[in-house]
Amino acid sequence: MAIIQESDFTGEYKIAKDCYNNLDSYIEKYENQLLVQLLGAELYDLFIADLTPITPQVPQDVRFLAIFNSFNLDDGNCLLTSEGIKTMLIQYVYFFILRDNLNVKTATGTVRMQNENSSAPSYNNFNLVEAYNSSITNYKAVQWYICDNSDTYPEYNGQFQDFINGI
Repeated sequence: MAIIQESDFTGEYKIAKDCYNNLDSYIEKYENQLLVQLLGAELYDLFIADLTPITPQVPQDVRFLAIFNSFNLDDGNCLLTSEGIKTMLIQYVYFFILRDNLNVKTATGTVRMQNENSSAPSYNNFNLVEAYNSSITNYKAVQWYICDNSDTYPEYNGQFQDFINGI
């Protein structure tokens, strides 16, 4: 499965070229992980089976396109916005790859890299918390949509995710 690809990490979610060595493994791990949590096992399997065979993969069924694509919906006095599942996945993978690459795992434990003539910016300067929380905002909007249309998604068994305020 490959909804997102290396080429999707541009602009706000651009990552350093030295992170590209591990990017495919991060995409594979976190794309699957988040989608299973978002949809539940049974709906996840149906969603994956509906994806086009060519990369980048997109769903074909109308019920999956409704949650895959971005949307803005009014619910009483609330506005629910989703940037779409693809953007949600990019934000989620971006968070984990940058978080892990800011620290190095050594024989003596995890250490934070530091240059001789400069210091690493804080986590917030890398927009890590913002990227993760944006991903969860999209996640919650998709889950709201699924729950609000439960007749269309009877297989749904998604899991709760929450925001973070630090790393």
